[in-house]
Order: sequence, then structure tokens, then C-alpha cells
Amino acid sequence: MLGKRKKTMLKDATFGEFELIEYGAIDRRYPVMNFFLDLWREKGGEDKAITRAHINPVEMKKYLEHIVLMDVAREGENLQLTVRLIGGHVADYYGEITGKDIREMGNSQAIERIYYAARHIIDTDVPMLTISPAYSADKSFMEAVALYVPLFDNEARIVKILVAVNVSALS
Repeated sequence: MLGKRKKTMLKDATFGEFELIEYGAIDRRYPVMNFFLDLWREKGGEDKAITRAHINPVEMKKYLEHIVLMDVAREGENLQLTVRLIGGHVADYYGEITGKDIREMGNSQAIERIYYAARHIIDTDVPMLTISPAYSADKSFMEAVALYVPLFDNEARIVKILVAVNVSALS
């Protein structure tokens, strides 16, 4: 898509360093992300509030290991993200946290980035992409790319966020 990339390169200890790419500037470099962004658009993403019912797991069978489905709960300014489903690829890096709040992950920088991205999605109602360094005990120089896609209830409020995640080694 056309558009200017908005980079958010935070260097404080809370977030670490990551890049946030606004919806209109998401490019086509990442096949896993392309699949989910295309699916969102095919379901009418820009024209209607897509609900969880619009998403059929069979349609995403090829990439199920890359998804995280989170429930979004808001009480005033407080936000809670509860993991309903986490694919094996994601769990390998971030842990098996199905049924738990994102805050129960072991990586505090990732927790803050995820909450930051979720708040941004709630403010804009459209997908966004984040790119951040990733770490593993057996590999250095890795990158985590995550596409956050909003899912709505019947009153057009975001109640779930579908996240497609791909962690890969950089060459």
C-alpha cells in the first residue's frame, strides 16, 4: 500500500526498540502478514466491523501456528488482554499463555509493546504492524513481526484482537 511509514523507535527500558507501521503504510514484505491482511480486507475490513464470527479457522489453516487471539476488556482507562488461542510458533518464543493475561508472559518488553500496540488499534480501528528484535537462547539476531487486526462486536467495539506473529532469524 502507499503511504509513509511511521516509525516508533523507543529506546527506553520499558519497550526496548520497535517499529510501528500504520495501516496505510504496511508493505508486502511479509508473506504471513500479507495473508492475514488480505483475509481482513476480503471480509470487508475497511467497510464493516469484522467480528470473530467472520473468521473461519479453516481459511487460515496454513498459518494457525502463527496466530494469537486475544480478548479485549476495558474498564475506564484500564485495558486487559487475555489470550484465548496461541499458535505453536508463537508459544515457542513467548510461552504457552492460553487463558492468561499478556502480562503473565516472561518478556516484560514484549508485554509493554503488545499493550502499546493494542491501545493503538483501539484508537484507530484498523490493523497495524510492529517489527521488533527477538531473542532466543539458541539464536541471535532475530526479528519478530506482528500484524494486529481488530475484531468487533455487534456494536462496533473492538472486543478481540487477532495477531499474526512471525519470528525469524535475520541473515
